[in-house]
Amino acid sequence: MQQENMIHGYFGTMLPGYLCMTSYYQHSFNTFYQDILIPPGAHSIAFFLLQQLPINHAACLFYSKPPFDGTCFIGAIANERASDIFPLDNLANQMVKIVIVISPIDESVIDLVQLTSTREQQLKPQVTIAQNLYNYLTAYNKEFIINGEETDVMILPMNVLAMWYYRFMQKFMENPNFYYKTTS
Repeated sequence: MQQENMIHGYFGTMLPGYLCMTSYYQHSFNTFYQDILIPPGAHSIAFFLLQQLPINHAACLFYSKPPFDGTCFIGAIANERASDIFPLDNLANQMVKIVIVISPIDESVIDLVQLTSTREQQLKPQVTIAQNLYNYLTAYNKEFIINGEETDVMILPMNVLAMWYYRFMQKFMENPNFYYKTTS
């Protein structure tokens, strides 16, 4: 079995109740990990670079729960945005493996890192939430003939926004980024 080396000083993470962690085991050329117990009340993790990454690369942060057979994405940083704070989804009081993968920035990583701060990028969460609500409300479309023309009309029950909000919050509690999967 290959012995994994401890590396220091490339990147770091901070959790409430822990000292700053800057040492990780190197699993492969571009993959690093550290086993930690997420403290009670920890709802976020800070992730930051201590050195520049190779050009056009990002550091992607994941976690894995026992039996450690898969990972869940937390967030990504790059030289252009060398630190960020990411939410942790219901992980308090759990032993997890924090995994960091250094990967080239391509289509799959560019949105995760969000290298620019354009107005469009800043509005993306609001627009996708509005799109989610619109998609939900289209279930109430009805076709009517008004003045001899076929017209789509939306007749909404009084509690439709409360129902949408309840459903939205349930999904949000399971995955805070679920609304990015909204299709147009």
